[in-house]
Amino acid sequence: MKKLETCLLKCSALVVALFALTSCGVQPTVTTAPTPSQTANAADDANQALELPGLNVIPTLAEIAPTRTPVPTATPDALTEEIIQMVQETGLSQKTLFWLGFADWINLGISLLYVLAGYLIGTWLIRWLLPRLVNRTKTNLDDRLLQVSANELRWLAVVLIFRFSIVRLNFIHPSVKLFIADISFFLIVFLIAWLLWRLINLAAQQANERTSKIGHQREADSLITLITWALRLIVIISVIVLTLSHFGVNITGFAFILGVIILVFSLAGRDILTDIISGAMILIDQPFRIGDRLELPSLDSWGDVVEIGMRSTKILSMENRMVVLPNSLIGKDQVINYSYPDPSYFNLVKVMVAYDNDPDQVSQILETAIRSVEGVQTERDVVAWLMELTEYQMIYWTAWWVATYQDRFAVQDRVIRAMMRALKNAGVILPYQKGRYDIDMDSERRGSKKEWDSGENQV
Repeated sequence: MKKLETCLLKCSALVVALFALTSCGVQPTVTTAPTPSQTANAADDANQALELPGLNVIPTLAEIAPTRTPVPTATPDALTEEIIQMVQETGLSQKTLFWLGFADWINLGISLLYVLAGYLIGTWLIRWLLPRLVNRTKTNLDDRLLQVSANELRWLAVVLIFRFSIVRLNFIHPSVKLFIADISFFLIVFLIAWLLWRLINLAAQQANERTSKIGHQREADSLITLITWALRLIVIISVIVLTLSHFGVNITGFAFILGVIILVFSLAGRDILTDIISGAMILIDQPFRIGDRLELPSLDSWGDVVEIGMRSTKILSMENRMVVLPNSLIGKDQVINYSYPDPSYFNLVKVMVAYDNDPDQVSQILETAIRSVEGVQTERDVVAWLMELTEYQMIYWTAWWVATYQDRFAVQDRVIRAMMRALKNAGVILPYQKGRYDIDMDSERRGSKKEWDSGENQV
């Protein structure tokens, strides 16, 4: 009952507002319109009366702003014609009530019934029918969509029906209709823009929830924020363009000014825009993620990724120093990711011995020494291959797996010490030209044959 009383009060207020508007500009159906000749003569007399020498240089309002086209008088529909015919048959066509004829009052009541029916039907759909249909689905996305857009869609339908109901009334003055059309336009644009704004926020919220579930919220947060504000900017520009077009303003100048502003900002902040675009591509392509260990050879940077922003990426170096790199430089540079596809590391060290030794025995000694070291993944490949023969020595390539790149240097140190002890205890003869162990700590990660050929670790 309270909802019905509230609805009736709204309808009563609407009737009062319409009566006030129509009383300002009523066009009774029985009124005879002036002939075109009379109107033209009156206009000529007024123009002649206002013509003064020396004042023609003052611009008129029509020269400054375009003339608005009044809303055309609606053609009576079948229902309106039936009402007029019924009133004429009853003999009430010449009688008025509060400056309005009986046919006008009947049409006004029908228009109000249209608005009331639209409001009630929209409320019934939003609060009763659609929630029951939505509850039958397993996903909660449709529930959120209904919650976000329910009220906006209902009032959008009410405003559209209200505008139609006003246009069909022939007794309302065209200027009043034009005013109501402007108000309706503003309400429609506002409701659509607000609905799109809320849908954009809902999409951003859904994206944040999904990235949080898969553990990539920190990486995707900047990209989601960029896309969200870009969509909001499109909505704002669309509202401005539609509003200017509705009032007959030429939007060519507005588009030109907007283009100039964008060009000036793009030239002034070219580096910033390049960094932002590169950051967006990094977030989309995901060559690395937060927590990955990277090596950028040309930039001489090495460390763990701490933050991926829209303009820069922060890397914590091995010396515990924060390195801030613009995304444009990272996009142009070669990136070596030691955390992808997994953090395991394939280490390679070269060992050189003299020709006086048995090749098979040396391979067995080296492989056994490597497998005895803690941290080596013995379930994976452990190799000691004779790969090169030089003038004075044989060169073995020894390689093994460690669980994570973080253990690379510690395990490599233990493996080299173990191989040195094993070779010494077995009496393996070292190259005569060196007579010492030559150790190069620059090992190479697992990869193609090219990576194997570039290995420089030597013992």
